[in-house]
Amino acid sequence: MAIDSGSRTDDASEATLAAAQFELHAEGSGSNHTLVLIGELDMASAPALEAALRGICTDATETVALDLSGLTFMDSTGLRVMLVSKDLCERHHCELQLIPGPAQVQRLFEVTGLLEQLPFRA
Repeated sequence: MAIDSGSRTDDASEATLAAAQFELHAEGSGSNHTLVLIGELDMASAPALEAALRGICTDATETVALDLSGLTFMDSTGLRVMLVSKDLCERHHCELQLIPGPAQVQRLFEVTGLLEQLPFRA
């Protein structure tokens, strides 16, 4: 998705810019799903990920994998969504798997003590 580099600074163009900095691709079907996250997972993009998770995490789902390898940035809101994901999967008795992100993203999990608390793939 192209980012408009115009000089507009109204709320609509800022929302478009934020949306352009995050992509979410759903893969899989049936009981196994992977959500591939690309770009920046922050306050602007977290609601899209939460909505996607709520849509696929049902009692019929066995596995939800979140692929963080395409993230370029994640803040505390992104960490919150990871914890929401874990809780949602536990409530629906499905397995959550996190595919590690780049070093700067993994460092956030490390400094907050969540690296050992969340189910990262080896």
